[in-house]
Amino acid sequence: MTALMTCCLAFLAAPQDVSLPREMSLEEPRIVRAQEPAQERPVQPLRPAAQSRPFVDLDWLEVTPGVGLAHFSSKFLADPSVCFSLRAHAPMPWLNPASDAGGEYFGLFLAAQFANIDRELDPTVSKRSGLASFFSLGVDYSFIRDGSWILTARAGAGYAHYGGIADLENGIGPLVGATVGYQLSGRFAVTYSPEMFFGDTGSRVFLNTIGLLIHF
Repeated sequence: MTALMTCCLAFLAAPQDVSLPREMSLEEPRIVRAQEPAQERPVQPLRPAAQSRPFVDLDWLEVTPGVGLAHFSSKFLADPSVCFSLRAHAPMPWLNPASDAGGEYFGLFLAAQFANIDRELDPTVSKRSGLASFFSLGVDYSFIRDGSWILTARAGAGYAHYGGIADLENGIGPLVGATVGYQLSGRFAVTYSPEMFFGDTGSRVFLNTIGLLIHF
């Protein structure tokens, strides 16, 4: 009995190192997960300005058939004759000023014109008359395009083909011209177009045509 009491006293006197929690919690421990790095959207490269401004804007294509008179310089020895023309025009946005967003100033033109030439030569000369063809390509500049009036100047190079008419040689030369027009509607305008071809040795062809401008 004495031994039992001695053991109990020794147990109570021993230091208690383990402490119990004062409060009991029924909540589950929270698990903190590492946040995944945010995925960045790929940045789309900006298109250069040249890609957004095409060389020629065919959405604003204009075609002008016309008829008029062709006058020839004295070296042709030919009277004026009827001529026919077909001209196409389209804006060149990349060449236009920054303030011109619509592409209405600088443009590219392509034209074909035809006139009969009857030269006053000796009757013994063969092929005194025939059809002359003039093909031209160049740049034009619209000073006025306000919905009512059109005023355009142009310059470029032309090729003259005289179809074997006596003493006339085919060749390339500069040309200048202009167009004055009145807008009939959003798609149509009536125009007057004088144009001068400069050939070799001072020869010149002056074409005057009245046409109907058609906007496609």
